[in-house]
Amino acid sequence: MEWQQQLQGFANTIQDCMVKAEWERLADILDVRQAYLEQFFVTTAAFSEPKKLLLKQLAQSMLEQDAVFISYIEEQKMRSATQQSVLDRGRKAMLAYSSY
Repeated sequence: MEWQQQLQGFANTIQDCMVKAEWERLADILDVRQAYLEQFFVTTAAFSEPKKLLLKQLAQSMLEQDAVFISYIEEQKMRSATQQSVLDRGRKAMLAYSSY
């Protein structure tokens, strides 16, 4: 099924962006994925019941995967904020030291 491959491709690309900290690219990929999903789910009304069940499972899987992605991003955000705080304290210390 082509759409399953496409969605898996999005997931792989999202994960790659996160690992490489390519946040701008990640935002672009998420926009493209959102447009794809909107277009895709419009066409699913005519699907058979077994296929609709598969779609429901797929959607649930995507939500679970997105929750893991969000958790990872939040963790990275906290690390970045901590590093920024350490840098700011270091700058203040250097300024205080140089002003004596």
